[in-house]
Amino acid sequence: MQRLALCYRAIPEKKAEYIKAHKEIWPEITRGLKEAGCHEMTIFLRGNNLFLYALIDDIEEFNRIRSRDPFYHKWNDWMNKLLEAPFDQEEAGAFAKMEEIWRFDAKELK
Repeated sequence: MQRLALCYRAIPEKKAEYIKAHKEIWPEITRGLKEAGCHEMTIFLRGNNLFLYALIDDIEEFNRIRSRDPFYHKWNDWMNKLLEAPFDQEEAGAFAKMEEIWRFDAKELK
């Protein structure tokens, strides 16, 4: 299982639309996430800043499967109109991949 963390920002005038879209997410999107190996995905919001965390079987395979899904492309086209891009000077697109530097898992304690 792999963990994915991304940070990104909503366009201030589009934030309400972004939130509404996720409250009414298309069933084709959630079904596609599951079929591509995503077990869990959470998006957090603070101001216009967004943080996405996901547990995925294999991120590369997930991306390959999703890239063939027409609903994924339609959803992404819409979401990209709601997000600021570029994220910063290091990221050409709206999403910035985050590096995991520490993790606590109580199951690992003896």
